[in-house]
Parts: sequence; C-alpha cells; structure tokens
Amino acid sequence: MRDERLEIHSLARSVRSENEPFISGLQRQLTRTGSQASDPMTIDQFDTIVLGAGAMGSAAAYHLARDGQRVLLLEQFEIAHTRGSSHGESRIFRYAYPNAAYARLAIQTKPLWRALEADAGEQLLRDTGGLDLGEGRAGQVKVSAVAAALESIGGSWERLDCAALARRFPQWRVSEETIAVYSPDAGVLSATRCVQVMATRAAAHGATIHDRETARQILPDAGSVEIVTDKDRYRARRLVVTAGPWSRQLLRDVGLELPLRVSQEQTVYFRPRANPDAFVPGRFTIWIHHREPNVYGFPIVGAPGVKLGFHRDERYIDIADYTREPRPEVVARLQAYLEQYLPDVAGEAFDPTTCLYTNTPDDDFIVATVPDLPHIAIGVGFSGHGFKFAIGIGRALADLVEHGETEMEIDHLGVDRFRGVETA
Repeated sequence: MRDERLEIHSLARSVRSENEPFISGLQRQLTRTGSQASDPMTIDQFDTIVLGAGAMGSAAAYHLARDGQRVLLLEQFEIAHTRGSSHGESRIFRYAYPNAAYARLAIQTKPLWRALEADAGEQLLRDTGGLDLGEGRAGQVKVSAVAAALESIGGSWERLDCAALARRFPQWRVSEETIAVYSPDAGVLSATRCVQVMATRAAAHGATIHDRETARQILPDAGSVEIVTDKDRYRARRLVVTAGPWSRQLLRDVGLELPLRVSQEQTVYFRPRANPDAFVPGRFTIWIHHREPNVYGFPIVGAPGVKLGFHRDERYIDIADYTREPRPEVVARLQAYLEQYLPDVAGEAFDPTTCLYTNTPDDDFIVATVPDLPHIAIGVGFSGHGFKFAIGIGRALADLVEHGETEMEIDHLGVDRFRGVETA
C-alpha cells in the first residue's frame, strides 16, 4: 500500500513548484503496468478517456476505474500542478448554501469523501464547523436563505445574532446588525492531497494516467471518440471533459460554445499577532462572509496562519496570459478586512497564492452530456465553489457516460440553459 500511495508527503504551507512534480515518475510505473506505452501516433483503445486531471477529472477517473472501466486520464501538466483551480492546502466543505440543490448535493458527496478516505487509508476531510455571516440587507438575506436551505434538507444549524456570535466566537468584531448561521457539518478538505489520492487510487484500480501530454483535438462520432494529443492518439467509446480553464477551446470540437470566463483569484495566509490558540479547529471555524465582495477563510490548519481570500475578485483574464503572479494590493485589502473583523490575526502576511476560477454567467456548474453526443460528458464552469463536490461530481460524470443518468443532484446543472447565450 505504501508504494500505491506514491510516497507523497504533506504539503506544509503550499504545494511544491512544478520543478518538483509529486508523482510523475513512479506514477507512470504504476499506471502503465497493464497498458504499455504506445508507439507515436498509434491508436490505443479505452472504454473512457478523461481530459483533465484536476479535482473533477481525477474523481471521474477514480470512479470509472473502480467500476471496472479501462480508463485513460490525460493531463497536460504534472498531476497536482499549480496552474489551475485544484491546488493548495485547503478547500471549504459545507452543506450551507442559499440554494438547497447544492446543499443536497453536498449531503450526497460527503459519504463519498469518507469512502475515498477508507479506500486510501488516510483522512482528507477534517470537520471544523462553519459560519455564514451577513450584515446589511443583502448579507442578511443571503444568510437567511442559507438557514432556509439547511432547514429544508434537515441539516443541523444554529442562528446567531450579534450578541450570540460574540459569546460563541469572540474572535469576531462585527456590527450589531450582523447575523450568522453556524453549521457543524462544514470542514476543510486537503485540496492537493485529494487530487493526488484520487489519481493514485484510480491508478491502483487500473486506470492509465498520462501527465505532461496535451490534448490537441477531439474527434467525435456517433458511438466513439478519438483524442489527438501532442504525443499520440487514442480512441474510446466514451469521453469526459474536465479541463477547467482550458475547456472552452476543446469543447468547440464537440459543437459547444459555452459562455465561460476565467478569472484570477488569490488567497493569503496571515500569522496571528495575538491569541493564536483561539484560531485552531475546535475554537474557530471556516467562514463565508456575505458582503461585497464575499470573503471566505479557514482556521489554522497545516500552515501557521489563517488563510482567506475574496470570492470572485473579478480580475478576468485570457488563460494564455496567466502568470500566477500574486497582487500586493489584494494582500493589503485582505489585511484591512482582518483589521476590521478579526484583528488578532491581522499579522504578517505570507504565501500569497493565485488560482483560477472558470465562471458561468449564473455561477452554477455545467455537469451534463453533450447534446446529440450522449457518450460525451462535461464537468466545467465550477465558478470558484466546486471543489467540495469533486468526488460527487466525479460519480455523476461516470454515471452519465456509463448509464446516461445519475442519482447525484445535478438537474440544475444542465448545459441547455446556455443555448443562445452570447459568448465573449
């Protein structure tokens, strides 16, 4: 089992550089034992090809491999790279959503994370509890919607007014108009480690994984698909596209022009300048602060500081121009936020890290089969709030290409809602 886990160690504060790939060499030994590398430009046959090995693609490959499918997972960079949306020390898991459909999807997803943990023999999701806070009319409406959604699904939650919040979580400095909802079911996912484990376990269940291989063209027909890469070509009966910010160009090959916009986002850690023990799990939670822009954050987990960021800071970019350069002004704005609301952790900033959102116009995902091509499924447009659902989205995508339907809560995530929508 130790070899199967590829000797991937903890991330400390952040992922290593791409010059120190996590699993490439040994991973290839594991994944090619059952399928030898082909000569250039020959066609290897698979049941299903998955394009993109971020959180969603690795999850889909994992489920497909466990289902006994011959799977090829293709990734243009190294597995667990830092150029997309699936890297870093932490991502929020929560049931707390204003939209009950997402809350139900989260409830379906959590047991799948636990099953993956059991399969891998390690913890990936740590329960911390979570707070949704709102002030001002718009923020209060959002928090009330979260409470209503949790109530509708039978979730556990507690409403806190300003005084109750101060008693329960005295770390916060908020206005008297602030209301909050506490949910005990929230937690922290070890993001990069989740991707590594899903890819590793997919390989252990028989998947073939090729990293550093870029898909150049999708050639679909009525009952199969051919993928041309910069190194080879492959044929399969089914295809799953989970290429994140690179999806839009690829999907034109299957007749889809989707209104996806890529934005550069940023998180930063801050060292506590007082009472560090007050910000560890058990005494402090993940949070979503419904304001403009929204702010989300984490207790001290892994790194010696609190991590936070603005949700959708609206710096839209062309993916070709992405430099991964953090912006100092974002750090300054986040520090000002902490000075106002959480002054004890407004200390030294460290490890500013960028990532990408692939946004849809309505901020809802697209998880569906391609019209007229039911053997091709897509998982795109996760709009900065998809990681928590990855293992569940992977199950849904596997179900769609294997069975044409899924029990996962994705009815609100269809592609048809964007028919006729203009693209930038």
